[in-house]
Amino acid sequence: MHTEIRTTDAKARLVLPKSFANATVIIEELSDTELRVRRARVVAEDDLPFVEELASPLSDRDRDRFLDLLASPAEMAPALKKAAARHKARRG
Repeated sequence: MHTEIRTTDAKARLVLPKSFANATVIIEELSDTELRVRRARVVAEDDLPFVEELASPLSDRDRDRFLDLLASPAEMAPALKKAAARHKARRG
């Protein structure tokens, strides 16, 4: 990683290297004394896929199993019952 020291002007502006010209940048505040500046990869909104487009449909067998479990859920295991009771006690 290459490190350069630069000074800001009276309005806290910083002149970046020419490779950043006309680029969108991301400025991350890592701490009170440290910032990270990096080029952003800009993606057109039309190129972003919907979550629904990425999901693959369930097979008939998996769909039927899912619907059966919704209709008649399995009995909770004793360890799960204990964990639920502990969670409920902590919450209040």
